[in-house]
Amino acid sequence: MPHDPINSGYARALFDMAQPEGVVSRVEEELFRLRELLKKNPDLLEFLKDPNIQHEGKRKALSDLFQGRVHPLVLNLLITLSDQDRAGRVLNVIEEFSAQVASATEKVSGEVTTVIPLDDATLGRLATELSRITGKSVQLFQRVDPAILGGAIIKVGEQIIDGSLRRKLNQIKERLAQ
Repeated sequence: MPHDPINSGYARALFDMAQPEGVVSRVEEELFRLRELLKKNPDLLEFLKDPNIQHEGKRKALSDLFQGRVHPLVLNLLITLSDQDRAGRVLNVIEEFSAQVASATEKVSGEVTTVIPLDDATLGRLATELSRITGKSVQLFQRVDPAILGGAIIKVGEQIIDGSLRRKLNQIKERLAQ
């Protein structure tokens, strides 16, 4: 992702407000979930970006959807981006926030995608091993995606380890086609 000072500014402001409250990890996790929600529901992002919808209507919709479900800082970020006609930047601001958290805390965010949810013990062991490999504290977020068929896809920073059954089947298919 190329560096954009506008995205960085929003992310920095959010970080600067979350840090004194001690909610940086919570905000980061909620932003991860929000990113997944927006990817699965692109109509929501289009609604937020639509210039024909009044700001007050967007504010009410965001409050109805997220009030009490996310930290107020996350809700305020969404409302601010929407009010300033910058809702299209929300995914980039989320990525920038994660990068700033990693930079400030010697921590890196990771994502593990599996067919079924992992239990806390397995997730913890995986995070510990990834921390050992990377030399940084790894905070893992879990995503469930039945489309991978089995195995796991792990993303830490810019590195991706694709051990999914779907990828392995595709490799076999390619070899047979040759």
